[in-house]
Amino acid sequence: MLGLAVLLVMMLGRGEGRAEAAPTPEITDYDPASTAWNGMASFVALAEGMGFEVTPVATLEWSDLTDDDILVLVYPLQRVDPSRLSSYVQAGGNVVLADDFGESREAMSALGLLRAEVTTPRGSRFQDGHLWAPIATVRAPDHPIAVGVEDVVTNHPAALTHVEGATEVIGFDTGAIVVAGERGTGRFVAIADPSILINRMQQFPGNVAVATNMLRWLARDGHARHVVLLRGDVPMFGEPRPYIADPHAGEVGKDVADLNDWLSERRAWLLTPAAMRTLAALLAVALLALALFALPVRRGPRIDGAWLRFGRPPRRDDAHGLIGAAERGGGPTLVLASMLRDHVQRALESVLGTGEPLFTLTEVELVAQVTRAHGAEAGAAMTRVYKRLRALPSRSQAAAPWSAGQLTRRDFDALYRDVAELCRTLGQPLVESASAAAPLAVASPET
Repeated sequence: MLGLAVLLVMMLGRGEGRAEAAPTPEITDYDPASTAWNGMASFVALAEGMGFEVTPVATLEWSDLTDDDILVLVYPLQRVDPSRLSSYVQAGGNVVLADDFGESREAMSALGLLRAEVTTPRGSRFQDGHLWAPIATVRAPDHPIAVGVEDVVTNHPAALTHVEGATEVIGFDTGAIVVAGERGTGRFVAIADPSILINRMQQFPGNVAVATNMLRWLARDGHARHVVLLRGDVPMFGEPRPYIADPHAGEVGKDVADLNDWLSERRAWLLTPAAMRTLAALLAVALLALALFALPVRRGPRIDGAWLRFGRPPRRDDAHGLIGAAERGGGPTLVLASMLRDHVQRALESVLGTGEPLFTLTEVELVAQVTRAHGAEAGAAMTRVYKRLRALPSRSQAAAPWSAGQLTRRDFDALYRDVAELCRTLGQPLVESASAAAPLAVASPET
């Protein structure tokens, strides 16, 4: 990587065709403090000029990143964990992943990007005719990162040949160089050529415009003002926060998120033994004061336990009560209908000798057996009432306080008439039951 950048500087010069001196061996690529051709002092100065605070880190703790941060990963030499990066973006984090041949290929795949490292992308134009410096063009002119960008000069770039669920902002016909997208509530920018951020490449107006627009887009209207810069061989630890930010949330949602962050930070707070004794004493005093306040000052009325008496409510399925309510034009007719169904069930059991025939036999089987036992008239009467009886709930369900079933008085009267006809053909009239059928005979005004 360093040799390629040296070659670029020697051939491009300062725009005048003069070769620059090769860097000294102690200067490292992408050094944020270096003003050499391969440093990133220009990018840092650009970010600080826009109002950002830039912090280069030697280690990265994922849980330390908040909604105030923009994470910039430049040519990482340690593996970027795909699940952690994806979780960070999904939770609302903002990240720039600038890498061509480093250890972020798997992380890019987690974001739906496929990085090709085999050949240099073919461009339609090249800086000063050099094949290793193809010029990328704008692919999505409406995207905020492309505002004011005409072209971007690259240096031996890789290419993102497959982009899923994101926008190819800058690129070639054979692949993208700058891709921007959103996952969950976060945003990311993937750059297949991190050298566009070094000092020498920041001399090109298009490269500067891309860096400026990128930071502005990730800042979320100025909310994120801190750039965390990670480059090269930097270890990464921990797990991202499960929730970082939701730009579409209201004020209440943001307040709840701030409270959760505060509680998360407090969980690591440990009390000293003296502080624990003091806290215990304060709690004891508070409990004593509460007890004194709650106890009565003087003797109250004699407690006779009347408040413990429980009055049992009347049964909702009491037959005589239901009949009386029905005669007055009200009452739960659904319970009466379920009692009719139970009477038919007993009558059929007596006639056919089968347990619960309404539920153990199909309609065809039941009608056939009733017809064989008592003729076609009985079978026709069974057909008229079968579906309506099967649709009724059990007696306990119909009488339950939470039951929402309803049966109009007209439907109940029609059902009663058809059931009475069925019972007549079966030789089991309703008036033969002293416990249930006799009250039901009063329920319908036509009996």
